[in-house]
Amino acid sequence: MSEIRGARRDGGSPGAASRGKVAFLQLEPTTRCNFICGFCSGRQMDQTDFAVEDFDRLLEAFPEVEHIELQGEGEPLLHKGFFAMARRARTRGIRLSMITNGSLLSEERVAAILDLGMEAINVSVESPDEDEFRDIRGGSFAKVKAGIARLLEARRARGLDRPLVGFAITVLKHTVERLPEIAALYEELGMDGGATVQPLSRMDAFSKVYDEEVAAQFLDEADTQRLLRLRNSDPKVRAMTRQAAQSGHFYPEMHRRFPILHGCPWVRGGLYVDRHGALLSCCMVKDAAAHGLGKLGITPVEAVLNRRREIDAALSAGRPPEQCRGCAYYRPPEQREVLLQRMRARNLQRRRAEAAKPE
Repeated sequence: MSEIRGARRDGGSPGAASRGKVAFLQLEPTTRCNFICGFCSGRQMDQTDFAVEDFDRLLEAFPEVEHIELQGEGEPLLHKGFFAMARRARTRGIRLSMITNGSLLSEERVAAILDLGMEAINVSVESPDEDEFRDIRGGSFAKVKAGIARLLEARRARGLDRPLVGFAITVLKHTVERLPEIAALYEELGMDGGATVQPLSRMDAFSKVYDEEVAAQFLDEADTQRLLRLRNSDPKVRAMTRQAAQSGHFYPEMHRRFPILHGCPWVRGGLYVDRHGALLSCCMVKDAAAHGLGKLGITPVEAVLNRRREIDAALSAGRPPEQCRGCAYYRPPEQREVLLQRMRARNLQRRRAEAAKPE
């Protein structure tokens, strides 16, 4: 495989000034998994691994990368070269994070994770109930819980404060009410990475693999309101989700650098690389043949970035490309402007209130 061609570009400052470079890169190590979640698109894909020998090519192609998420549509710790790739990234000072199903957090892997100095780890969960968890994922929640506890205990024994450890929660219609239980477990285990909370994706790339049973788990308006009430009224849930926004995990950090209200953070500062080396505009685009930006080792870097800029321009103009339709990140220009005005008004109000406080 020939190396991608491209020269280093000026980094610029955070936000708009650094737009265009690839600061956040997500790599899919594998589509293989030891769980069988019915809503996972990875279970319908070819079960393959990213080639370790291509990892250095990837780092050379995008030398401005600051943070790598080692996670895709499979369990990353199943990749035999996971730690070799992670160590190569760390030698360049690149921050690392990952999402795992938590079932493979053995003593040996926990020690290797701590040796890396990884920034954050999120563990996927829908329910802390053993039977319900097995029905959804085909695995043991007790094993996952033990793995999380093992990681946190080993981290404390070393006197470390990283990786932050949190949850990545997919909410199904029948698991909405489990959110407070998950928050209670989060507190019990002493987790500190917060929790992201999202419903099943309705984007075609994901929903096309759902059978009738899984499709029945979409949240309707009543479910969404129940979820919002729980997030706002339960103090443990509120604390857990707020903590996620401040964590050093890949997604919150990318969102802070490239706020959603100013445009899609992916096409302004990120890139997704699948296990075949296809370069994609974000982690939610799965059809590389139809919507890919190029291929590692073949497509010049500037051509990849130009295609990404075209997507950014189309989104800004209110013309979302096919692969972006239905994405929760997208805001039509008029809606984005209204939200921006509200945000500016709140910020102004807060600054006036602070200025009015007695010294």
